[in-house]
Amino acid sequence: MKAALLDHLACPWCASPLEGRYGLREGDEIMTGSLDCTGCDSSYPIAGGVPRLNLAMEDLENVARTFGFEWRAHHEGKFESDTLFGRTREEDWAFFLDCMGATADDVNGAVVLDAGCGSGSFTRLIGEHGATAAIGIDINDAVDEAFAHCRHLENVHIVQGNLLALPLRRRAFDLVWCSGVIHHTPDAAGAHRSLSRHVKPGGTLYVWVYAKRFNPFRFVKTVLDAARVTRLPEPVLLRLSKAISYPSLAALGAYRAVRRLPGLQPRSAWGERTVRPRTLTEVQLTWFDALSPEYDSRHSEAEVVGWFEQAGFTNVVAIEEPKVGVRGTATAAGDEPVGDRVPMPALADRGA
Repeated sequence: MKAALLDHLACPWCASPLEGRYGLREGDEIMTGSLDCTGCDSSYPIAGGVPRLNLAMEDLENVARTFGFEWRAHHEGKFESDTLFGRTREEDWAFFLDCMGATADDVNGAVVLDAGCGSGSFTRLIGEHGATAAIGIDINDAVDEAFAHCRHLENVHIVQGNLLALPLRRRAFDLVWCSGVIHHTPDAAGAHRSLSRHVKPGGTLYVWVYAKRFNPFRFVKTVLDAARVTRLPEPVLLRLSKAISYPSLAALGAYRAVRRLPGLQPRSAWGERTVRPRTLTEVQLTWFDALSPEYDSRHSEAEVVGWFEQAGFTNVVAIEEPKVGVRGTATAAGDEPVGDRVPMPALADRGA
């Protein structure tokens, strides 16, 4: 943890500022210590260079465990190496700007939150493109790998925390990016409300969630959920994901060949996405990412747009593809004074 991160953190219980008591340092990284709340008696450890601010973890233990396994496996080279879900770093950057409706100049000098940072790849990209602060947060222990991936950048920070009880200052971020995350919580709408509290007036929030439409990966997930196959230990699910990736890649190749026939060519952005080439390692990561999560809610475009409108966002835009991706501009409406406890039912028990 770099000392500058303290300017962006807040107690996840009462939203008050934190004070640092630091121990071991390695260069500009604070490797051990604690963060003490100025408004209540809460204290949170710093371990391995990462502030550990998880709160309200009831019903989220499996989420933290499975995604921790997934992203550690990714960093160990068990999935893709030069791409992430089939995109190169350059393609990821273009994808980020397009979905956010932003330019590189908008990112340069901004304070940006990568909510559900996973591997840390997007957090690192944002930092490399000149953000004043790029903060990646995730619930699982693979934040250690994300920290190692990003620690050489002085403007990049990694935090362990829960999106349903974010340990961050309110109304503090110019850009908030949350792609493929909140549908893996027990309350996607509540997670969106939580994120909304942290966008500056005039800032932009983008979220992407699973759409309510057919997807072969999620269809198989539903079938295997019923048979409780997806409750197998993560190493077993990893082997299963790798095994079924071979016939899946063959089936995708056959599908692409059929869609090249006259009259069957894709006519929409979604159709074009279904016929893009995929590698074996991408399919393996996609299968594990589809099969392992405990929660995988699916949502309509109107539903997600409604979340933004209810939170007082303006300029709400639904992205054509990938669905369902929506962004909006925050207003000052709904701001909460520092020191008020986060109004989330999940926080009723501080020991959760």
